[in-house]
Amino acid sequence: MKISKTLLFYLFFLLPTSLLAIDSFTTVLIDPGHGGIDNGGSSGRKAPYYLMEKELTLDIARRLANVLRRMGFRVIMTRTDDRFVDLDERVRIANELGKRAILVSIHCDALSNRKLRGIKTYFWHANSYGLATRIQRSLVKMTGAKDLGVIRRRLRLTRNPTIPSVLCECGFMTNPFENKLLASPSYRQTLAIALAKGINEEKRLGDFGISPVPEIWAPLSRPTDAHRHVYHKKTKKRKQLKKIEALLGIKSFHS
Repeated sequence: MKISKTLLFYLFFLLPTSLLAIDSFTTVLIDPGHGGIDNGGSSGRKAPYYLMEKELTLDIARRLANVLRRMGFRVIMTRTDDRFVDLDERVRIANELGKRAILVSIHCDALSNRKLRGIKTYFWHANSYGLATRIQRSLVKMTGAKDLGVIRRRLRLTRNPTIPSVLCECGFMTNPFENKLLASPSYRQTLAIALAKGINEEKRLGDFGISPVPEIWAPLSRPTDAHRHVYHKKTKKRKQLKKIEALLGIKSFHS
């Protein structure tokens, strides 16, 4: 049965967007990466500003929590101060929240190659791809950062939770340009707003308009795992994607 363009117009533009989102979530679990004895990455002393990942992630997470609460979300944080929280404990917190919740883990990159820059968002489960896509688009649009794409990676905070879960890398502390940006409170506020807009868009629309991806079964992620990337973006990495998909025994869903 064919659906007319007029009907689609009425469905999409005139119906309340809350009716378009299926199984919409009301709770956001924000996970500031690292903390306590786990500093995460750092900018190194040669950078314009010395930055520690655990401090940046907590600051961005607090800002995000404030924005989301103003939007009407119920917000929970895995940590609210500088303390160590084991990854499995973070997963446990997520799994106790139920179906109407999502997890957003916040991180920053640090590598020896100081030329590398950009923002990327990780996911694993198919039901997290829409959320990851909307957050990545919002971050890139609002910050103007280089788009490193939406990446499928089996991490403990993307594979092990039973709720939709994404992990956002919000820039490179080791890149001189992004280092200066991340050191700025106003830029961290921009990151928080961008994250919130992506989250809110997923709540309103669900995965409407985003091509689905197949679910891939894999064992739970553990500390000893050697991780494999699967990229989901039409870029030069498509050849790498095809090789990995062939290895996993699935068909490519790229056009």
